[in-house]
Amino acid sequence: MDATRTSRQLEETIDNFEKQKIKDIKNILSEFITIEMLFHGKALEIYTAAFQNIQNIDENEDLEVFRSSLYPPEHQTRLDIVRANSKSPLERTGSSRTCTGIVQPLKCNSKG
Repeated sequence: MDATRTSRQLEETIDNFEKQKIKDIKNILSEFITIEMLFHGKALEIYTAAFQNIQNIDENEDLEVFRSSLYPPEHQTRLDIVRANSKSPLERTGSSRTCTGIVQPLKCNSKG
């Protein structure tokens, strides 16, 4: 009888342990799933807002803004600045002769 009672107590302890283990695993997994659903729900909200913002982009207006930033009206272009401030080496030295209005280094005849 002692062995039977000890065997039943041992079975009860094992059953209680299994019940507690199942409850703990259930709670841990439920908390994990809840946290993951909150995370992915928030991510979905952010992706939805990003998608809506992308859909609201006006391509033509953005292109106009881009083009206006390339050529601001109040500034000279760099090429204009360089042209205004520099002369060709031939124009500075005067060592060339011109034929038909084109500067050429000593290739045209002196009649021309």
